[in-house]
Amino acid sequence: MNIFRIIAAFVVLWLLVRMVKSYRERARLARSRHSSDRGTMVQCARCDLHIPKAEAIRKGRRYYCSKEHAEE
Repeated sequence: MNIFRIIAAFVVLWLLVRMVKSYRERARLARSRHSSDRGTMVQCARCDLHIPKAEAIRKGRRYYCSKEHAEE
């Protein structure tokens, strides 16, 4: 009877390890997907700073890093 308890404990431990590894892998993939969702980098026409396109201020065909640079 003790051998069955030992085998059951190993199976439960193995399942827990697999679940933790799976969770870590999914979290890693989510982080990498999130960082790639930031989009294309553009350069400020005034100061040459590179910023994500989603955060840039567009005026005409040019991109700016701040309102002040866009107004100049």
